Amino acid sequence: MKGLNYWSNTVRVLLFILALAANSGEVMAALGRGPSELPAAVSSNPASGARMSAASPALRSSPYTLYEVLLENGTTVREYATPAGLVFAVTWRGPVLPDLNVLLGDYFKTFKVETDQMRQAGRRGSPVSIEGGGLVVRSNGRMRNFFGYAYVPDLVPAGVNIKDVLQ
Repeated sequence: MKGLNYWSNTVRVLLFILALAANSGEVMAALGRGPSELPAAVSSNPASGARMSAASPALRSSPYTLYEVLLENGTTVREYATPAGLVFAVTWRGPVLPDLNVLLGDYFKTFKVETDQMRQAGRRGSPVSIEGGGLVVRSNGRMRNFFGYAYVPDLVPAGVNIKDVLQ
């Protein structure tokens, strides 16, 4: 009976997390793709679930551009793009976990495989720490306080210290 309660509670938690992710709004950029659309494009589509502001790097000679997306649910997503316009890293912080399927783009399959392997090995829940398959993801938090980052090491521009970027 005790084992049945464990699985029942686990299923409830997973369904709750999925519901939160489904209601988290829409993030338009993904790793390895271009950054979010310009603010005018976002504001002209009120159904997008996001408001965006683009910020220039602190230094003009910086080898990346920072874009910040504020989702309607209060979660902030930062996208770090190369001069060629590819997003090489994303960070998030807020009350709701963003849709990682959208945020990670083509790299979500790697994330899914890695997290499935962690679950099979008996590691469940947060924090998530993945480093493999060309992807690094760290995610942690609890209800109303989720945070994390993901990046593709091969896309990080030369001369950029990823640890400095993700602080």
